[in-house]
Amino acid sequence: MNINNTHARGILCNMNNTVTPRVKSNRELVDEFLDKFRATLTDEVTPTSYTLHIIHGGSAYENLAVDYKTDFDITVSLGRDFVSENFDVKRDKSGFFVLEAKKHMMHLDCNNLLDSSKVRNGLFNAMRRHIDMVTIPDTTIIHKESLSAVTVELQEHSGLRRRVSIDLVPQIPFRTWGQCPDLLPLGEMPECLRKYIDRTNKNKSPCMFFAVGIPKASRYPNSDQLFNISFSLLEKNFVNEETDIRDMVRLVKYIAKRRDWKDRHHFKSFYAKRVAVKYYDELKGKEPWDGCLRLLKGLEEEVSDGVIDGYFVGNQPLREWDDEEARDFIREIRIVRNMNIRDI
Repeated sequence: MNINNTHARGILCNMNNTVTPRVKSNRELVDEFLDKFRATLTDEVTPTSYTLHIIHGGSAYENLAVDYKTDFDITVSLGRDFVSENFDVKRDKSGFFVLEAKKHMMHLDCNNLLDSSKVRNGLFNAMRRHIDMVTIPDTTIIHKESLSAVTVELQEHSGLRRRVSIDLVPQIPFRTWGQCPDLLPLGEMPECLRKYIDRTNKNKSPCMFFAVGIPKASRYPNSDQLFNISFSLLEKNFVNEETDIRDMVRLVKYIAKRRDWKDRHHFKSFYAKRVAVKYYDELKGKEPWDGCLRLLKGLEEEVSDGVIDGYFVGNQPLREWDDEEARDFIREIRIVRNMNIRDI
């Protein structure tokens, strides 16, 4: 084992001993809020056709946090009318998706295509009412809306005085991989994901979701009918099953935080997870720093094409850079790849 792998293990161990306990403490407050939020989900409060189920996700639940201030991403999965059996999925020319209601669902008043803005507004109104019913002693609870989530801020005023941010993201669950066009063939996926999708099919659990908001919606005249696709559960299963590769992803996140990639290069941490899935065969079995370097090389290869490939779905990049942005980011990645990890 070379010295960089030794130092990489030391960095991971240090985060496990310092960051992870703080994140777990914050998670206790989040779980208290979610338990009380879940308890309000009754037919008396929830609008007709909406039932909500809570699914935990994000770095805080995947041991990927590199900072105790990490946000919590919570999928609020719809039920009742909003299940995959009631819709056909079609690809729009924008690259996003439309959900075509089957004949027995015409009571949704959606003119055949489900109106994402109407669903979003109804859901957000319902979620705000649920949140306003929650109280936690000595804790202020405020909420605000973004394009695709209701963000809840919790601030304790005594005890540990924890402050956490929770993104509640409403999404429509889909259970069958073959129901959606342009998806990666199952045979081309890592084995752990093929097994996971097989398990979800057998127990009728979701393997993907459709989000009610799309990025840069103003670009698309039919944005009210468009849905973005999410594979957060697949990625969560991947990093929980492939713990060595999870450490490589965490090291990339550690580098990104140290080098301020979010502000300098518009980098988001889930890009590293998606690239790790794509380059799984080349990462499997490597030592943490060796794997991190290969993951960085994979990221460089993606950026050199000007995009982060969506991988699971064809022709839907996660992020696009112009030529100058791409050159700057590639230059930065190459600098890091030639550094010792202790100097980063």
